[in-house]
Amino acid sequence: MTIDSLIIEDELPNARRLEKLLNESAYSVQIVGRLQTVKEAIIWLKSNPAPSLIFMDIRLSDGLSFEIYKNVELQAPVIFTTAYDEYALQAFKVNSVDYLLKPIDKEALEQALQKFSMQQRKPDYESMMQLFGQIQSKQVIYRSRFLVTFRDQLISIAVEDIAYFGSAFKTTFLVTHKGEKHYISQTLEELEKEINPSLFFRITRQYLVCNAAVGKIHIFFNGKLKVELRPPAEEEVVLSRDKSIAFKEWLDK
Repeated sequence: MTIDSLIIEDELPNARRLEKLLNESAYSVQIVGRLQTVKEAIIWLKSNPAPSLIFMDIRLSDGLSFEIYKNVELQAPVIFTTAYDEYALQAFKVNSVDYLLKPIDKEALEQALQKFSMQQRKPDYESMMQLFGQIQSKQVIYRSRFLVTFRDQLISIAVEDIAYFGSAFKTTFLVTHKGEKHYISQTLEELEKEINPSLFFRITRQYLVCNAAVGKIHIFFNGKLKVELRPPAEEEVVLSRDKSIAFKEWLDK
């Protein structure tokens, strides 16, 4: 069975990555359309046969995708794609809606396609409205400052002054753009949930970096990248092949 799929995504790198992964999938997937806005989606869905499956970003350039539900009775299952948003993810789980986190990885996509092939559930309008209502009612507020200890003083450091966060020997630290290093209590996993993902990216297990701290990027073998940080990191920073792909997409936004 061929899965006729419609992609509704306003960020071109994300759309290209999703299409590439779909083409490489173990399932037979045919892309029937690539749309970037709510307006385009409404027009397309009203004038074309329903696809087998829709991949839909939540936030599009001209609004939230729930506006599509207000104008079109969708006849196809939907898998939402989203950057990390704790409120959105909780809403998805409560409403049993499928979603994929950006950057989308191959394994997660295959699992979503497998689930689709077994269920093929049509979206329910009322549950979708409830879902989007939950998402809209919660505005994500990212952390803006960190309180650190320096000698016998407490210092409040603004996030915009931080170049990157690092981890070593079960401790976590931050490094400012001026090169000052301070230890903090959070883990990198916790920080990923608190820091704006458009500004900071987890490039390796040891580093969560600000886009302004990225210096020279060297192409390594097997699709890997070596990144020079500003200020310099205490160790060589080499990204895996998969992480390199996601990193380049993040920098290209």
